[in-house]
Amino acid sequence: MKYLFLISLIGSFLLAFSINLMPSIKHPDSTIDIFNLVVTILFMVFLLLYAKKGSKILKIFSIFGVISGVIIFVITTFEHAMIGNGILDVIASIQYPFYLIFITPLFGSNILFDLSYGTFSLLMSLFYGVLFGLIVYFKKN
Repeated sequence: MKYLFLISLIGSFLLAFSINLMPSIKHPDSTIDIFNLVVTILFMVFLLLYAKKGSKILKIFSIFGVISGVIIFVITTFEHAMIGNGILDVIASIQYPFYLIFITPLFGSNILFDLSYGTFSLLMSLFYGVLFGLIVYFKKN
């Protein structure tokens, strides 16, 4: 019973990841529907509720979420400015694991914003920043 909420959080992450994987890879060619949004909101709610516990692992996860959103935004900005640069192509491959782990489960909310994946990643880094702030707040209290 103690780990039921953690198992629910992990389950909602896996569900959101699996449902949002193809739309996040094929954006803007594929469509995002209301089901993607519902699964994303479910995962976000579980993250925010689990933030009340002040978990150290969730704190680290949220820090990496903020960093990954900024890294993806910066790399995509340089990638569009310097197309064809071989070194930048190697650096750009760094962003894909971060994108899959931290941004893909939240991609269903892009139905509301319809942003490019770089800008959307920066927006989701704000969500992870708020999550980090809540964890620190609840940890103090």
